[in-house]
Amino acid sequence: MSDYDAVARYYDADHSDFADDLPFYRELARRTGGRVLEAMCGSGRLLVPLAEAGFRLTGIDSSPMMIERARSRIAAAGLGERIALHYGDVRREIPPGRHRLAIVALNSFMHLTSVADQLAALERIHRALEPDGLLAIDVFNPHARSLADSHGELALDRTFRLEDGTRVQKFVAQRANLAEQLNHVTFIYDEIDGADQVHRTTQCMILRWFYRYEIEHLMERAGFAVEAIYGSYDLDPFRGDSDIMLTVAQRRLRRRHRL
Repeated sequence: MSDYDAVARYYDADHSDFADDLPFYRELARRTGGRVLEAMCGSGRLLVPLAEAGFRLTGIDSSPMMIERARSRIAAAGLGERIALHYGDVRREIPPGRHRLAIVALNSFMHLTSVADQLAALERIHRALEPDGLLAIDVFNPHARSLADSHGELALDRTFRLEDGTRVQKFVAQRANLAEQLNHVTFIYDEIDGADQVHRTTQCMILRWFYRYEIEHLMERAGFAVEAIYGSYDLDPFRGDSDIMLTVAQRRLRRRHRL
């Protein structure tokens, strides 16, 4: 079962107020033209508004529950003809067809915790792109002080409501392994009904954080040339204190490297 199957019902409500990255991807899609691939697309948070802006897209995700939520969202918007949705693992398969732009949004790439998995996904994306197609990967920028202070303490992250009005409290605990660049994260979702009864759902995952030249090296190995690395969706230069690391790279012909 995918990490997200158990908490798919919370995802849209939890992220309903986040659309900071949408203008960036919309403009990048306009620049490239052609079909857009979103790898690890989740519940269609970006697929639907990008399709509404006139683009044709392919979405792929390894969570059956998230794919079902995306399918329902796409159907409700009447966008089935513009979006091809696929269940699958981006390390092993991406639907055939050439794309002008590939997106891996909102820390999704961080679920790939080994170099082998990262390269496998990048190489699949490379094959799915047109010869000069672009790839955009959005991950958070690690801050050493905050990571060093992550020892597993549980903290209330936010409170939100589901579509049926159910109130949910979301708690987060993080424990960082600095040597392996791994963040062990636990999400706890407490549903509180009218009688103050609590139904708890727990999600545990491991995320790998990246540094700038590590990303550049991965891109090079997978056949991409880095075009730019930004520190915000407004295209601010990447700096040590940036909150995100937004990498844009162009597909190039693969070359064999001699040792």
